[in-house]
Amino acid sequence: MVSRKVVASLLVVYVAAMLAGQTEGYLAFFTRSDIERMQERERNKAQKKSLMLQKRSESGDVTELSAESVAEGEIVTLTAPGETSMRHSAGQLEKYQHVLKELLTEMLLDAQNVN
Repeated sequence: MVSRKVVASLLVVYVAAMLAGQTEGYLAFFTRSDIERMQERERNKAQKKSLMLQKRSESGDVTELSAESVAEGEIVTLTAPGETSMRHSAGQLEKYQHVLKELLTEMLLDAQNVN
């Protein structure tokens, strides 16, 4: 016969596994220094990108947008093609399917209106 402690511990493990299967978050395994290094890299990339945009705007290829002009309510349009992607589990797709359908239909209608 199985002892009560074994049954209780198996029950706790089972409940923990079920709860872990229901969660939608993640746990990052980065130290504080790793995060700081990644943030520094992102800042360096942003600085390089802004320098490239500034050089292009000086040559007349791209006009630079200031944060003030965007905040005043001007419409910003992309001149280069953009790409978006999402990854969802089956449970997340079922949970958010109505919102995703609305977004897709809105995007399709906008694309048809442009053409």
